[in-house]
Amino acid sequence: MGPRLLALLLALSACRTEPPRAAPPAVARAASPTPEDAPPEPPTADEPPAPAKVDPAPDVAPTPEPEPPFTPIELTEDQRTKARRVQPLVAAAARDHGLDPNLINAIIWNESKFNPRARNRSGARGLMQLMPGTAKAMARRLRRPSRPYDPEFSVQAGAALLSILLAKFDGDLDLALFAYTRGDGRVRGWLAAGETEMPKGVVAFIERVRRAMRTFAALGFPGSPEAPAG
Repeated sequence: MGPRLLALLLALSACRTEPPRAAPPAVARAASPTPEDAPPEPPTADEPPAPAKVDPAPDVAPTPEPEPPFTPIELTEDQRTKARRVQPLVAAAARDHGLDPNLINAIIWNESKFNPRARNRSGARGLMQLMPGTAKAMARRLRRPSRPYDPEFSVQAGAALLSILLAKFDGDLDLALFAYTRGDGRVRGWLAAGETEMPKGVVAFIERVRRAMRTFAALGFPGSPEAPAG
């Protein structure tokens, strides 16, 4: 082999390139968990566990207090007989003036015990114990003579007065009874002064009237003269 040929072969051998080396396979890396995917960390020894959620207890209405036992008023047989006699008058006055007839019966019993000739030391007269000036004012309103001892007039005049007082005090029976026994001027002054406790005598009167109303209703009043004696 000549020198030139040898040099050519050497040059070709030098120019030959090695094949490219394959890149090493990539190693898959596990994805780091995001804060949303990470499980909650357990509480440390110093951190107490969160309390369990408890549903609020349902509202329970308080138990109402029982009403005190009802004690009826005591009527003598004579009072019951007199009461039965005036029931037609009471029923008519109740219709005329829009009242509970047993409210009228209760006031008559408290004021006069159904004695049409009753008169007290202050001058009040008749079944419903009207003062002379009040009787005259009701007589003018009813357009009839003032006859306080006449049962029919007394019941009509007293019922008219009650109806006026109930309208004046917006249907408040306690205030109307306060005014019936002490006068509406006294009630207006009591209200204007901002007082909250009625006089003890007035409270007792109201309680007697309410008891009498329930008693007469239980006895069947108003009704026929043969209403049960109870």
